[in-house]
Amino acid sequence: MKEALDKAGIKTPPAGGGYLDENGNLKLEYVARANMDTLARTLARDDLKMHQLRRFFNYCREIERRLRSKPGSWEAERPNVVRLSAFAADAAGKKKIPRSFRDFIDKNVERARSADEFLKGFMPHFEALVGFAALYLKEEKK
Repeated sequence: MKEALDKAGIKTPPAGGGYLDENGNLKLEYVARANMDTLARTLARDDLKMHQLRRFFNYCREIERRLRSKPGSWEAERPNVVRLSAFAADAAGKKKIPRSFRDFIDKNVERARSADEFLKGFMPHFEALVGFAALYLKEEKK
């Protein structure tokens, strides 16, 4: 995925870099149309289904809700964020999600090291992906 973004000339955040700049503001590359549209297209090409994306996103929304309703609860919620990687590994192993989405989850779990990074970085980044993915991902037929 990084290769595809690099090839398209899109600035990607450094692997170990955080979501926020020195002033605590979200770095633009995490929500920029060029980046997120390309990522959404990559996930669509890799056959990620919208219901799988929403499943992970809704899990994160619940964490967000709990963090906002109970400030200072990051230590209690951090394990739930880290578990996203295990959920992604399980889903990828069962061929329910593509490797590219598992990589997205793993990289972003690693970046979310504080409540601020989760709330002001991880969630807006994931929201942008969901928004652009609606243009490309298919719903699974019942």
